[in-house]
Amino acid sequence: MSLLTEGASLADAYLQGRAGRPVNSTRGLDEFERWLGKLDLHAGTDPLRLARDTLEWMASCGVHSDHPRYFGLFNPPALVEGVLGDLIVGVVNPQLAVVEHAPVAAAIEKRLINEFGALIGWTRTVGHFTSGGSEANHTALLAALVRRYPQWAEAGVPRYDRRPGIYASEHAHLAWIKLARMAGLGADAVRLIPAANDLRMRAADLRRALNQEAALDPVLIVGTAGTTAHGAIDDLSELADVARDVGAHFHVDAAWAGAGLIVPELISRYAGIDRADSVTIDAHKWLAVPMGAGMYLAQDEAALARAFAVTTDYMPPSSTTLQPYVASIQWSRRFIGLKLFLALGSRGLDGYAITIRRQVAMGDMLRAALVADGWKICNHTWLPLICFCGTSADSQSIADDVVQSGEAWISTVALRGRPVLRACITSPDTGESEIERLVTALSKARERAQR
Repeated sequence: MSLLTEGASLADAYLQGRAGRPVNSTRGLDEFERWLGKLDLHAGTDPLRLARDTLEWMASCGVHSDHPRYFGLFNPPALVEGVLGDLIVGVVNPQLAVVEHAPVAAAIEKRLINEFGALIGWTRTVGHFTSGGSEANHTALLAALVRRYPQWAEAGVPRYDRRPGIYASEHAHLAWIKLARMAGLGADAVRLIPAANDLRMRAADLRRALNQEAALDPVLIVGTAGTTAHGAIDDLSELADVARDVGAHFHVDAAWAGAGLIVPELISRYAGIDRADSVTIDAHKWLAVPMGAGMYLAQDEAALARAFAVTTDYMPPSSTTLQPYVASIQWSRRFIGLKLFLALGSRGLDGYAITIRRQVAMGDMLRAALVADGWKICNHTWLPLICFCGTSADSQSIADDVVQSGEAWISTVALRGRPVLRACITSPDTGESEIERLVTALSKARERAQR
């Protein structure tokens, strides 16, 4: 057998045994580092043996976010169709900088971008695949700057009297702090708006903050569709009104929950997303393809061209299509979209919708089971992300107990100033038995914490 065939067999064996392993690590990092220190990187090692040993270490050391009883962040097990896509890309290794060099890859990614733009409600969509949500959101910020300040791409921001401002919910992903620094605006350019009792950012609170802050020019207003900690979806329609009134670029960060647009009966939960200037969706989250696979979706191609366009004599002449390297941060770029193309092309939108519906139903089941066992639900969302607490037991000690048991993986987050437990249905393999085992583990941990 070839190395790739034998490697695929190793990977398949790992997948077959995934659900039977503990969710949390059983071996320590110190033990692995001793093994790693003995590895001879001068002489080299048999590649299949090295691959087998590495996979065994990864299977026995660390948190297994691909496990059906992993209830943590948005890191689901990768669909095998997506893994196959990554394998093909690695073998062919196309250079997706210009369309003419990788026409098949460019056409597939364009089709996918248009498909998700249509789900948002747009008739025409531009954009590209990214390494993840942070790069997609960074693209939105740069597009917002160039739309607001036509001279920005050449002169930069120091020429403007009013400092460009970014407005987002206090529960938005704090990548915005990093992105403000990267764009030369500084972290103080980010204004985090206090959310309402339902954890959503409201237009009235945003308007109040805008009226109180004369020193900042509102360049970018961000609505979050599925906050990381609590699963809240901001009032997108009203935020779009505010953005229009102040001339700001309106971006929706739907990195996790945007996949719910695939389900026809859930589209109304995203009311106003079609009015966004741009949207982020990560395929490596709810769409379960291997990391990293983000998408920047937009309606304004001219902003991308002004933000990123460069000319050089060592690149082929530009075609009538906006070339990938002049429309994104990246230059040399991996064919990211193939893993989503194979997953979506084989399962179909209808197949994905079945999976998402099931995960939403598992979220409802977990809420009901927790309430029946005496827990209090602390957030209000239809998404399969549940924040909850007990009557007196310490949330962190309960989470630690559950994780150390190896039965499941959960975490804590702050909600209204106090820590609560957080469980998210992340794996499409999570079913009723996994829900029951989590609730049982939580109940035992609560009893031990109250002794």
